[in-house]
Amino acid sequence: MKLDKQARTGYLFFLPALLVFILFVGYPFVYTVTLSFRDYNWFTKKNNFAGLSNYINLFKDPTFWNALGRTILYTAGTLLGQVLLALTIAIILNAPFRGINVLRSLYILPWILPTVVTALAWRMMLHERWGAITYILQILRITPERVAFLANTNTALVSVMTVSIWRGFPLIMVGFIAALQSIPSDIYEAAVIDGASPWKQLISITLPLLKKMVAIIILFRTIWIFNDFDLIWLMTRGGPASATETLPIYVYQRSFGSYKFGEAATIAMTMFLVLAFFSSLYFKMIKDEE
Repeated sequence: MKLDKQARTGYLFFLPALLVFILFVGYPFVYTVTLSFRDYNWFTKKNNFAGLSNYINLFKDPTFWNALGRTILYTAGTLLGQVLLALTIAIILNAPFRGINVLRSLYILPWILPTVVTALAWRMMLHERWGAITYILQILRITPERVAFLANTNTALVSVMTVSIWRGFPLIMVGFIAALQSIPSDIYEAAVIDGASPWKQLISITLPLLKKMVAIIILFRTIWIFNDFDLIWLMTRGGPASATETLPIYVYQRSFGSYKFGEAATIAMTMFLVLAFFSSLYFKMIKDEE
């Protein structure tokens, strides 16, 4: 079929984006898939076809299942905290008052800061000996003594989750504010005339109209948080005693720690399949609701 001049021009404009996608997404993905079926060790130069043995050995490895459990816990806790905090602050900042733009800009700061700055600052504040947070908690007698939050297996993961919530909520908050401002004010005025309380307006008007925005945020933030690496690595490096070793940390350690790139690719592909499964469930739920 012969293409007209306009169609050829359109394909020419599309071609650079397609080439970039193939180069930076398609090729790495295909290479990772093939690498997951090989016993490849960069240090020893070993590179043999392994078939499904990498996957079989992975599913027998308790370290993998522990890392998967921590990853799910980290993702669920961080996502819930970010959504609730972002929604609460968005509702507050949606109200018109003097200085609202300045206040909104200040709340964006956690997301603007580089991850390395955030991680190092929180590491200092949570330090057992000279951390400001541990000092304040001791002064207020909330804790009897200074707590090594990042060096304790019982508190390390919760501490990293807290920092991740603090860093990630501004991005969600901006989306919520935009969605709130798109709701016609006439709806709230009619609800006030009908005698609806602020709480009733929140439950019956605001949250139902934010449903689609929340659904989109849950999907994309789940994928983002599930693959979170830099913040955890900079704060704890997966420790102490693997207490914060999530799947991205596990992949890094198997590849650049043990040089077993075949096994690392297997873990990465497993992560992809887990996210693809939950994404398919998500889209099915949305389709059923519609």
